[in-house]
Amino acid sequence: MSELILAKSSGESLIAHTTWCLNVGRVLLELLPLSNTERKKLESSVLLAIALHDIGKIATGFQKMLRGEQKDWGGKRHEVLSAALASSIRDIHPSVLMAILTHHKSLPGDGITVSGFGCLPSEQIPWSDYSTPIWEEMVQEWQENQEFFRDVWLQICTALDREDLANYRPDITALALDRSWLSRRSGKGGQRREIPFIERYEACLVRGLTVAADHLGSAHHLPQQIPDIKSFSVLRMEPRPFQLGIGGTEGSAILRAPTGSGKTEAALLWAQRNQRQNGRLFYVLPYTASINAMYRRLGPGVSKSKPGIFGAKNVGLLHSRATAALYTILEATGDDSSQLHRQSIAHILRNLAREMWFPIRICTPHQILRYMLRGKGWETMLAEFPNSCFIFDEIHAYDPRVLGLTLATAKLVSNWGARSLFLSATLPNFLESLIREALGNIPTIVPDATQEKDREILDRKRHFIEIRNGAILENLDKVIDAIDSSSSTLIVCNHPRTAQEVFDRLVSRYGEGACLLHSRFNQEDRNRIERQLIELVLPKVLVATQVVEVSLDVDFDQAFLEPAPIDALVQRMGRVNRAGTNVSPMPIVIYTDQVNQHHLYCECTGKSHISTCRVWRTLEELRSIANPVSENDLVDIANRVYIDGFHDSDEQAFEESLTHPDIYKFEERVLAGAHQDWVEEVIEKADGTIEVLPSGLVKEFQSRLEMGLWIEANSLLVPVRVKSLSSIRRRLNTSGDPWILDCQYSSTTGLTL
Repeated sequence: MSELILAKSSGESLIAHTTWCLNVGRVLLELLPLSNTERKKLESSVLLAIALHDIGKIATGFQKMLRGEQKDWGGKRHEVLSAALASSIRDIHPSVLMAILTHHKSLPGDGITVSGFGCLPSEQIPWSDYSTPIWEEMVQEWQENQEFFRDVWLQICTALDREDLANYRPDITALALDRSWLSRRSGKGGQRREIPFIERYEACLVRGLTVAADHLGSAHHLPQQIPDIKSFSVLRMEPRPFQLGIGGTEGSAILRAPTGSGKTEAALLWAQRNQRQNGRLFYVLPYTASINAMYRRLGPGVSKSKPGIFGAKNVGLLHSRATAALYTILEATGDDSSQLHRQSIAHILRNLAREMWFPIRICTPHQILRYMLRGKGWETMLAEFPNSCFIFDEIHAYDPRVLGLTLATAKLVSNWGARSLFLSATLPNFLESLIREALGNIPTIVPDATQEKDREILDRKRHFIEIRNGAILENLDKVIDAIDSSSSTLIVCNHPRTAQEVFDRLVSRYGEGACLLHSRFNQEDRNRIERQLIELVLPKVLVATQVVEVSLDVDFDQAFLEPAPIDALVQRMGRVNRAGTNVSPMPIVIYTDQVNQHHLYCECTGKSHISTCRVWRTLEELRSIANPVSENDLVDIANRVYIDGFHDSDEQAFEESLTHPDIYKFEERVLAGAHQDWVEEVIEKADGTIEVLPSGLVKEFQSRLEMGLWIEANSLLVPVRVKSLSSIRRRLNTSGDPWILDCQYSSTTGLTL
């Protein structure tokens, strides 16, 4: 008879679902970086919450809804019934009741800043002096099916291994919680004022583990065991002294080493040294393109014949476009299943990366901040962040706001036993100082000029730099002469429109030997172009924007660049003579002016620069340096260019973020059973772009949707800066989803605005 009581509309019984969740919960508890005593104490609360979290589903109306006999349950919440039933268990801990009550919805709204959607309906919550007609209906419906409870509960007690609860007789009673638990107010009577931090913290942790067990149990996925990272080989050759240095460093640290010197391997050696028992690893990068590349490198590999370091089962990919990226990677690594099957697998892998499943995750800083700023599901960080290792790569590329929040996060999690590594090829002294101010006097590891193998990379002179007056288009004849005499040339422009103009002038001469890459290609075409660049012979000439800085492991013979700050130029130059194996340095030409009137990196107007501009400073420093330039030269230039640190508004944004109250005053601000709705929107739209569908691709988009290929359909969307849309709003149809833009699109040149 008990099998008739369902937990899912799929037909899964309440007993089967609860048993799955309990099994997941036990594994999650085993994987926490806690002592046996701490784990045992937490275990009793978490497993009891899991056992009781869905018991309210026994109500007749809920069962009819699951069986399809009625459309819904009129807005009634089964978790409220579950919490009321649990309240009759003697001495049940508030953290258990809070986990049960809020495992789907958050605290009731305050009617001012938070209300309605996503909140528990306050009129359904039973207090000893308060009852409503809707609550009475819920009680009656549960009692109508009460005969099933005994058999269901006995089997749950067996799965829970709590025979002492077998004789529990449910009594639907008032909620056994202090009312302050459900109050969002910060003042008198509110949870944060009336409930001590340690109790709120425990309630958050129990809720996080209960929700994680519910999600993974529903998906029938037992959590992945956390491997000992030391058991994996991360080096491809004999280690350099600086790699051994960082690999032997205990605790948080800073690493500065040139591009192509083995920075990533050094970071992984540090992680091997600093991983604690059941400690997870978060590898954080600022750009989705570099994240996807790192995911392949650490996870599934480039192909079946070139596996990744840790294997696909250990590594998760976490960013806003992860599903599409995973779909593409599955295809590229030889998954020969159907498109629909790959789509399903990509969706599952993306969801698992959001849960407590993968022990190693590659993500953007925004994904870490999503938890720290209390976005939905933030409580799992209380189980995952303690004793973890965080690698913040390309830290120089973080904008001031994100940098401040990241350093505040690193400081807080260090109190939880976590350790952080900050690495960059060009880390200015002022950034190094900011990191130290936040985290204490942590060591900086750099290649040692007294050690031969380190001196090789420091003295390595890969490039001969020439600064030329004017802009690239007005000097294109000289550029063409250089292209003709070289096997592969890279041209990097600051704006997609400039890149398109340069490409248009070159394609008639070089045909298929000319290639274009910028941010206004849809994902399908960008993936194709990048795959060709990486896997096939380089084209005669590649015209690109700054996307080439972060996503491509390529090696050209020469480059022509529009002006940019030193750190951006170093990344662009890193795509020429990448490994430094050429006998002689390779030419890099940097023009003093850019074609577009909008300066991407400074406040200058037209073609003029001011002395405080970092682009101007960069050009002046590069003019004065002796050729060929060494890696040390570039580091010294970065220090001089950024000698003043952040300017005005940037400094203010950094300071405000570094002392963000949700992080800086963590204990004071923690609110159990609630998340902040605004965080999700801020994080998802942090890059200031929106995806639009070119009008010429509408039919293909609809065709793919009709076949159920929604990832393939979405791969036709093109990301465009919101600011760029202001001048073409008349061509933008916003009446549906996605927005349709009536502008020309070509798989060769991308979107033309």
